[in-house]
Amino acid sequence: MRRKQLFLAATSLWLLSGCTGHSGASAADAIFTNAAFYSVDDDDTVYASMAVRDGAILALGDDLSAFRGNETQLIDLNGKFVMPGVQDMHLHPVDGGIKGRFECVFGDTLTADEIVREVAACVARVEPGTWIQGGQWGAALLENNPTGLLDKLDAISPDHPVFLIDWALHNAWVNSRALTLLGIDDDTPDPKGGVILRDEAGRANGILLDNAAYTARQKLPEYTVEQVVQALEYSHQQMLSHGITAYKDAIVTERNLAAYHQMAARGGLKLRAKAALAWKSAWSKDHATEVALTENHAAHARPRLDTSYAKIMLDGIPPTYTAAVLEPYEPSPQFGDAHLGKLMLEPAELAEDVTRLDALGLTVKMHATGDRSLRMALDAIEAARRANGDSGLRHEVSHAEMIHPDDLPRFAALNVSAEMCPILWYPSPAVDAMRAALGERADRFWPVRSLVDSGAHVFYGSDWPSVVPDTNPWPGIEAMVTRKDPYGQHPGVFWPEQAVDLATAIRIFTINSAIAGKHEAQTGSLEVGKRADFIVLDRNPFEIPADTLGDVQVLHTYIDGVPVWSR
Repeated sequence: MRRKQLFLAATSLWLLSGCTGHSGASAADAIFTNAAFYSVDDDDTVYASMAVRDGAILALGDDLSAFRGNETQLIDLNGKFVMPGVQDMHLHPVDGGIKGRFECVFGDTLTADEIVREVAACVARVEPGTWIQGGQWGAALLENNPTGLLDKLDAISPDHPVFLIDWALHNAWVNSRALTLLGIDDDTPDPKGGVILRDEAGRANGILLDNAAYTARQKLPEYTVEQVVQALEYSHQQMLSHGITAYKDAIVTERNLAAYHQMAARGGLKLRAKAALAWKSAWSKDHATEVALTENHAAHARPRLDTSYAKIMLDGIPPTYTAAVLEPYEPSPQFGDAHLGKLMLEPAELAEDVTRLDALGLTVKMHATGDRSLRMALDAIEAARRANGDSGLRHEVSHAEMIHPDDLPRFAALNVSAEMCPILWYPSPAVDAMRAALGERADRFWPVRSLVDSGAHVFYGSDWPSVVPDTNPWPGIEAMVTRKDPYGQHPGVFWPEQAVDLATAIRIFTINSAIAGKHEAQTGSLEVGKRADFIVLDRNPFEIPADTLGDVQVLHTYIDGVPVWSR
């Protein structure tokens, strides 16, 4: 980091205008002073003051009195640390908001019996026959081939259908009443890309994995568009409180898009939102609707809503043996000793789809948690490049966690972005579950340092409310820097050679994510001409021990130079 005097370009523009410090035409609307403005420009320059006019950064420097007019507001930030707003380019705000506003909620560390007690309390509060939806149970629930999960839910809710989503938003635990209403019995075949778990006698045991859960979810009572708006409002407040100024909704269906449109019409979109339109998703009503949305994606954009993205699911997750891998999983009673996971699409089909979406101008985000699905994603992007030429679109591998060494340099070579979810990069039950499924391969997950060193574009996506407890990015930043548990519950360090320094981590969370949002010319760093999207922190993260980064709190969040949240 280094300090810089006032940008010469900004000064020159002001002098050429012939204006004085008291001219309303060139004066700043506000000048923020007495702070460390960490710019995240090419040199990570630190400034003492920042002037803003019409929502954009007018100047940065030490003495900005030349930009002070008769109506300029002077804001003393009392020595605080200021940085660009965090941009989370993978979360599910509708799910997070619905969970927070409408569902039966419990923690992912609870045992099956503890969850059942929570659900029983929810059952007691609703009319007989009402669906009980909620979550999120943890990966440990399925360890050691558990039995009796169906019976546990049946005992407390024989008449209420129950559908409980897991910590990863991939799998569901249901009761017998739900199985009946969902049309699932012992003879129902597994859907493509999904598994209906069964007991030793072949009976459905109440656990639905991946597409089996998604297909079932489509049959649940649907929340209204107005309820989705309320869910988004809830999630937006959560994000703003943690300094997030822009985000990408990682899978957007027709109903959820309608909610965004309704919010935009009401002037309720404070954050800069990116919508990844669902493609061949079990969450969608039908593929014809997906085709119509993607082919007309530009017509669905609104101010602060960019709809030029698509989302494709390629596999499940390692703990449930549903991520697609190149070498077999560890042996298990359910899947045997030669299991390679599940693909939701075939390679040729995916290549055709990515080529088509690329030609439409859509940036494609592909969920790939196994090394086989990740390779298939890169192959599909390479096929699109051959067919269409270089569109300039940075397609994305979501959860680029398990990368074969041969594939790591292909990210830079193909101009593919690697999305990182750093809250998982420390010793935890999630890592233990992956290790049980994959053996020693699980000790080589999330190679962020290798990706950065290779020249790959690396950006941040939390996947909230999946996996992470809230939208707070700072525990993730701490985990990225230390590869240790930012919550202090699990000792040890996870592949420490892949840790990055704090400046690199902040770039991943800000300007790199702005590049993934295709608006780096407007946001992601504090530079003259860019929008004044910034956050004020309660401490300077460069002046505290790395193992306390997770404690950093946001005091104020600004978008377009206007405070949109204050602690």
